[in-house]
Order: sequence, then structure tokens, then C-alpha cells
Amino acid sequence: MNDTELRAELAALLPKPAGPRMPRDTLLRRRARLLAEIDRGTGSPVRRKGLLLILAPVAAVVVTALAATVVAAPWDRGSAPPIVQVLPGDHDAAVEFLNGLALSGARSAPERAEGRYLYVRSRVAFVAFSGGADGEPVEAKLQEPHDREIWKPLFVGGNGLVREDGESIDTGAARPVDLQPELPDDPEALLTKIYAESKGQGHSSDGQAFTVIGDLLSESLLSPEQTAVLYRAAARIPGVELVPDAVDAIGRHGVAVARTEQSRRREWIFDRATGQYLGERSYLVEDTEYGRTGMLLSTTAETTRAVVGRIGTRP
Repeated sequence: MNDTELRAELAALLPKPAGPRMPRDTLLRRRARLLAEIDRGTGSPVRRKGLLLILAPVAAVVVTALAATVVAAPWDRGSAPPIVQVLPGDHDAAVEFLNGLALSGARSAPERAEGRYLYVRSRVAFVAFSGGADGEPVEAKLQEPHDREIWKPLFVGGNGLVREDGESIDTGAARPVDLQPELPDDPEALLTKIYAESKGQGHSSDGQAFTVIGDLLSESLLSPEQTAVLYRAAARIPGVELVPDAVDAIGRHGVAVARTEQSRRREWIFDRATGQYLGERSYLVEDTEYGRTGMLLSTTAETTRAVVGRIGTRP
């Protein structure tokens, strides 16, 4: 399904003058998911082919872009999401920071030996919609933070599971390529591969590369060598910058590696002292038809990462 088809389906979710309507919660949930797909530029909710199949986590928390066909100037209706301070970023500092992370190996992976599933628990929130039924105005609002849990199998044929916001999603069976991604050990070669296999997705090739690497950092089990090459590759993406202060979904402060794409800044947040990945945040950096400068679009915080013995069990 391409962007045009997604927007057509989205328009179909708007209230009609007469006739049966789907339940309100279902309508709002479907609308949010469709807009999320448009924003990420995937064109389809299914996983992508090739390298992107490896890198894109299933049912990942996504930033919802507020489509003009659905809502305009939501802050005028008194229901805008929170506003965060937009701080200046520094490209050279980002390059130095990412290369430093690659050298330090700060983000060590859990041991595989005692378990069969990677377990990640996060606190998340993202833009959703209210209104839109019986002539009500559609409004943008950041959802209440809620827990997201994912179990990723570390053996061929094992099914994954996501639990979020009261829903459980079977993510399908793991294949050999999903268990140990075959990433080039040279950052330039990795970027070349990402650019080639994500052509036509997202707003730009650089923006898509930043998205792909960020997705992998959030919910995957990689070797220190693989993590290092991802950091070095990210340092080579034009437009990356270091933001001196950022806050994750549970209030932890850190530094952020960020990139801006079409008025929206996406941040990967790291602990200042240890380099540990904390979570992500995204927000507008200027006034647009979708919201005003600093409007928060999404926020996450990774709280637990471990390897467990069975699907559905917690460490």
C-alpha cells in the first residue's frame, strides 16, 4: 500500500453523515496507525525486504505525523501535546560522540547462554487523536505513557510477541537472518547498503538511514562489533547533531544524537556518563500546519533489557 492509498484509507475513517460506524476506539487506533505508516514512509505495515527486514523492529513505537487531511493547527483547540525546549545541535560534537561510543563498547549486549528470547520493556507515548465523530473536531494529543514489552526469539522458528496498550501481537517466526544480522563491518559499506535497500522509502535517503539505525539500536540483540559499526555509520550521516540535553519518557536526562527531517527532530538519548542508550524522543522544531515549535510527537524510555527462557516471562 503506497502513501496515496494510505491517505485514501485514512480519509475513509473520517465520520460519514449517515450509515454504520466502527467503534470509536477502533477508529482512533486505526487512524493513528495509518498516519504512523505515512510518517515513517514504509508505505505498508508489513516488514521491509532485505536489510530493512533485519533492521526494522516489528510494531515499533512510531512517531505520528499529523496529516493535513485530518487535522490542522491542533494547538488552536486547546489540546496540544506538551511543548519541549528546542536546543541548538552540533554536528561535529555528534561525530565525536558516536565514534567515542563505538570505541568504548558502552552498550553491552545481554548474554544469550541462559535464555531463548530477548526481552525489552519500555515506557512509551505517542501522538493520538480524539474527536472526529458526529461532527466533532479532530484533535491531536499525546497519549498517557504506557508500557511496551517485546519478546524476540533467539532461535529459528520461534515466534515473537509484543504487548502494548492492552494488545498482544504475534510478530511471526524468526529466521536465521533475523537472529544474527549480517551487517558489513565497514560503516561506509553499511550506509551504502542501507541507502540502496531503502530507496524510495521515507522523506530522504539520509533520513531513512537514521531511522533504520535508530530502530535497530532500540530493540535488537547485537554484538559489540555490530553496535560499533552502527555508531560509526550514524556518524557519517549528513545532518546528525548532538543536543546537550534531552529527557526520555520516565524523566531521565541525557545527551541526544538527533537529526531533523521536514521540521521534525528525532533524538536517540544516551546517558552522559556511561553512554547507555536510554530511549528516543521526537518533536517539531518550527511552527507547521501540524503544530507549533517544540510540540512533542513521541517519547520512549527503555527500562529493562534481558534474555529470558520462555516467551511471555519477565526477568
